[in-house]
Amino acid sequence: MKEVFVFLSAVLILFAGPLYVVDTIRGKARPERVTWFVFSVLGVIAFASQIYLGASWSLVFSGLDTAASITIFTLSIWRGVGGHTKLDIAALLIAAVGVTIAIAAKQPIISLLGVILADIAGTVLSVRKAYIEPQSETSAMWLLTGTAALFGCLTVSKFSVAILLYPFYLMTANYAVPIAQVVGRAVHGSVRGRFKG
Repeated sequence: MKEVFVFLSAVLILFAGPLYVVDTIRGKARPERVTWFVFSVLGVIAFASQIYLGASWSLVFSGLDTAASITIFTLSIWRGVGGHTKLDIAALLIAAVGVTIAIAAKQPIISLLGVILADIAGTVLSVRKAYIEPQSETSAMWLLTGTAALFGCLTVSKFSVAILLYPFYLMTANYAVPIAQVVGRAVHGSVRGRFKG
């Protein structure tokens, strides 16, 4: 059964990345540069950490997700927003602390917790942007990625908090963006000015 979940996870990721890439090229989505820089760096570290923790099938999700993050970050340099505000700098500093923990820790689980801390710092920026300017994000990409992470959780052969922690976190973090969009539209209405963050 886990092979089915791996397949579903991979299919969702394969659809999610291109959706966001196309919307970014068209100018519909405007990725937050710091978010995607952090995601790219952390994806590599998390992938390595999961290998040390003994993950197998769930690595398919992590690998595809990391490749998509690197592509979107590259596009964000051209078509994205952010990267220069005090909030961006604070997020980068927190992410740097998380990365330092991830690299310096001798225990894989501590390393993974460092990755999650840094990822939260990057994700908050996109959640904030989705709330302020809901139309600047592609909801489907975040929903597909969150659901792919859910299937990633279901690929784990035996219950292990250590192995389940990262895909469960990714599921929660990805769903947070479309939730912020819904709340933002309800609070601010469907039309906002261009996001300057």
